[in-house]
Amino acid sequence: RLQRFMSALILELSNVAMPVTALTRTLGVVERILRRSAYLSLLNENPAALTRLVDLCARSRYVANQIALHPVLLDELLDPHVYPPSVTKEDLSAELRHRLTGVAGQDSEIVMQSIVQYQTATKFRIAVADFTATLPIMKVSDGLTWLAESVLEEALRVAWRDLTARYGVPCYVVDGARHQAGFGIVGYGKLGGLELSYASDLDIVFLHDSRGESCMTNGEKPLDNTRFFARLVRRLVHFLTTQTGSGALYEIDTRLRPDGRSGLLVTSTEAFERYQEENAWTWEHQALLRARPVAGSVAVAAEFERIRRETLTQRVRRDSLRKDVISMRHRMRKELDRSNKLEFDLKNGTGGIGDIEFLVQFLVLDRAKSHPDVIFYSDNIRQLDALVEAGCLDAKVGEKLQDCYRAYRLRQHHLVIDGRSPLASADEFRSERGFVEQIWAQWLD
Repeated sequence: RLQRFMSALILELSNVAMPVTALTRTLGVVERILRRSAYLSLLNENPAALTRLVDLCARSRYVANQIALHPVLLDELLDPHVYPPSVTKEDLSAELRHRLTGVAGQDSEIVMQSIVQYQTATKFRIAVADFTATLPIMKVSDGLTWLAESVLEEALRVAWRDLTARYGVPCYVVDGARHQAGFGIVGYGKLGGLELSYASDLDIVFLHDSRGESCMTNGEKPLDNTRFFARLVRRLVHFLTTQTGSGALYEIDTRLRPDGRSGLLVTSTEAFERYQEENAWTWEHQALLRARPVAGSVAVAAEFERIRRETLTQRVRRDSLRKDVISMRHRMRKELDRSNKLEFDLKNGTGGIGDIEFLVQFLVLDRAKSHPDVIFYSDNIRQLDALVEAGCLDAKVGEKLQDCYRAYRLRQHHLVIDGRSPLASADEFRSERGFVEQIWAQWLD
């Protein structure tokens, strides 16, 4: 079987642009499947699957590593149409729930194992569609973001079930009426802005709406709500980050919560609003601009949206906004920009992704009070559309900035997924960089 496979592999290598890279990465997969000869049979009997394997290994170190870690993903190569562009978040959530029906009532660790397996397979299907050119970059990010949201929702459901079975449901009393407390997850950064990549961590903030009196769970072993939600978050983070036999789900970053690392891991909506009123810096308002509810209580989500809307329209310090944005951007360039005479840092270089993001954030925050609709969306592309629609930005300028942003992200995406640093040649994107610098100078410098 191996001899037959190697002959076919050598022939396939003549069809790729980087045959040595493809060979090295494909052999890395082969080393992992030699003890399971059924996988060699699969590739021997399905030439199209072998062609896709070699092509993907040539294009992406990430994909090759995923297959080597999870050989079961080879089954996904049998179908070339595994992730159509028409897939929605609702489709992904429904498919995950359907898969979990087979482990309903099982131990939480078994359920989480099924969630990890689903996430790994779906992320791989997105990568296959990505590298076979059936998904544009924005659709790739949408799919990866919706997948993360679906996983967060189900993982939260498992953690909530475990905690409430032991302590009961958290409740509180306001004006003599008893209410059930809700819990929600807010996505920031790439998760909030629908821009996740394959290896992105999740920037998230945890909120609950418990307040008033008698803030206790209603079980046989009642627990103070603050302690309940703290334990809920710890269990949820454990589910998301622990390495299982099928891998881990995500790295979690909670530093954007009020007071950062020194703050509580989970915050009440009342405390979150008070922080936004009294203590939030301009950079935190910039971060809030890219935040949105992604899982949990509908009531908590609505309360967060209200706080976000009122903060961005009424609480931004616009008298110092320009100075604050420029200062933060220059500081980030100084600390993070790896550009040199030969290479351009797509994210942090002058005229790159970071400049577009900061420019859009400045314009939206500056105009939010007089044009509140500009804050409705949390992603850069639609925020630019909103600025144009509100008459805050010339349509041609908005469209050109969107084109630059997409081009940068596509190049960055393909570099990162191939295991390389997000550095382009200094000769690339000269016109795009010049245009972004020109618009930056017009509005900020």
